[in-house]
Amino acid sequence: MKRLPVAIGGLLLLWIAGVAQPQRSGEANSGFPNIVRVRLWYQHPPVELNLKAESGQAQSRKCAACAASPLSTLSLKAAGSRIQIGGDKSASAELTISGAYEIRAANSPPLKADFPIDIRAADGKLLVNASMPMQEYVAGVLAGETGNFKSEETLKAMAVTARTYAMHFGRRHALDGFDFCDSTHCQNLRMADVTSRLRKIAESTSGEVLWYDGEPAATYYHANCGGTTEDGRYILGNDEQRAPYLKQHSDAYCVRNGASQWRSEVSKQELQQALAAESVTVPGQLHSVAVAQRTPSGRVEFLTVTGSHSLTVPGLTFRQAVGRNIGWDRLKSNWYDVRVEGNRIVFHGRGSGHGVGLCQVGAEDMGEEGRSYREILRFYYPGTRLGVSAQGTQWQQLTSEDLVLFTTRPERDRALLPLATRMVHEAEESTGLLYNGTAKIKVYATVAAFRDATGEPGWVAASTRGRTIRLQPTDVLRDAGTLDSTLRHELLHMLVESHAKPGTPLWFREGLVLYLGQSEGNPGGSAAFDSVAALEKALRNPANEVQMRQAYAEAKVRVANLAQKHGKDTLIDWLQNGLPPL
Repeated sequence: MKRLPVAIGGLLLLWIAGVAQPQRSGEANSGFPNIVRVRLWYQHPPVELNLKAESGQAQSRKCAACAASPLSTLSLKAAGSRIQIGGDKSASAELTISGAYEIRAANSPPLKADFPIDIRAADGKLLVNASMPMQEYVAGVLAGETGNFKSEETLKAMAVTARTYAMHFGRRHALDGFDFCDSTHCQNLRMADVTSRLRKIAESTSGEVLWYDGEPAATYYHANCGGTTEDGRYILGNDEQRAPYLKQHSDAYCVRNGASQWRSEVSKQELQQALAAESVTVPGQLHSVAVAQRTPSGRVEFLTVTGSHSLTVPGLTFRQAVGRNIGWDRLKSNWYDVRVEGNRIVFHGRGSGHGVGLCQVGAEDMGEEGRSYREILRFYYPGTRLGVSAQGTQWQQLTSEDLVLFTTRPERDRALLPLATRMVHEAEESTGLLYNGTAKIKVYATVAAFRDATGEPGWVAASTRGRTIRLQPTDVLRDAGTLDSTLRHELLHMLVESHAKPGTPLWFREGLVLYLGQSEGNPGGSAAFDSVAALEKALRNPANEVQMRQAYAEAKVRVANLAQKHGKDTLIDWLQNGLPPL
């Protein structure tokens, strides 16, 4: 059965990955990004920062066109959306630091670095983006994620795992003007704790990635599996064919020194409040919790939560609610029993983390036993292939002056090249913007291959990462009557994102893409969200497919109305230079 993309208002509505990422997997001269942009102090942005030069080599710059000034020491403080610099009464909108420096925020260890950082202010907080080499990023992840690992081979396995994870999930925060955050939302990064040993480990595995079906694998990892790993489908949310290398299997290495068991408890009131914070409303007063269904590994898949009546809550949602709002130490994993003791909910469990992929306790035991990092990776990610270039798919390359097309079936997809070339020229003529570099299109042979490679559900027609558009099979899109609209949308998305000023609201960028791709006429539609903030939230984290449709439709209407009032050229200017107060 073919899975078709979703259409809305006569236009194709896509759940765009929207993350910019360098070319990869199967492409000529494929490689990894040399530089990644990381938001430091992501969870707790500082109000003040202190900087000082190391070896007298640092410089500061107040804007891209401004002259650089030698940096000795600087004291920065956020003043609304401006940066107050020392005793200077004037405030700057942004600041760039380069050279060797030390930066310190309150309640954080000092960071000594020589990679550039960009600083701006928003809502009275300082936002710091670091542009660091990929190898330094991997070393920083090792510092944050590997604890006191002794085995060199386990550290090498973790370096490959961390690099692959970053490549698979792309630049998660690209829509916000950076690639990754420094928290566990992406990978826990502790740059202040990087040692020469960790840098050496990262360098010794330079460029190595685990591949599956021509794409970097989804290399999930966790602290302790409790003796049995979890099947990846229980956190990926799709069928088991999506990542067959994330299969449940026993792990004797993890429990060789004893199982990791734990006990914790929460009050009924704080649990009910935690669930409510994640939009799980328990009717009346919560009085019981029971496991309703377990996965084959024994972990909790669903629970029954009872107030004035019962409701079923997914285990992942339940743990997320407890973790985010009470503390991640309360439910260390989804492998537990639960019972009620008076006004308390008591949990007895084992393991730590989601249990999918590499178990760090088991991997460390394998390394200390003398297993190589390649053996460790084969054990936890069976079916993947280790290499510095794409493994598993034989891509063929077709080129024009403006585009590169990668396909496994060139005779089927050859006609896509002139079609896309024409659309590139039309987009440039319509917007006055130029594509930065050569656009690349990768067409997958099957829907399953598209889903495996991109991580997108089957009803998504395409996703764009940087200069690469990844498409479902052309015959699937052609049969649905959406091949042209899909391709046009993705090419416009690529163009808009490459020219968007960092911080430009998502609703404006996505709405502009939809507006530019539509036919002339009244966009129609009514407002489904009571504020721009609510719309922005729905675009970033839609509660369901219906809300996603509503959010994209409203973004399109808002931008179309702005175009009717101010003109398309003004909107293009706002895209590049920032949106004025509306």
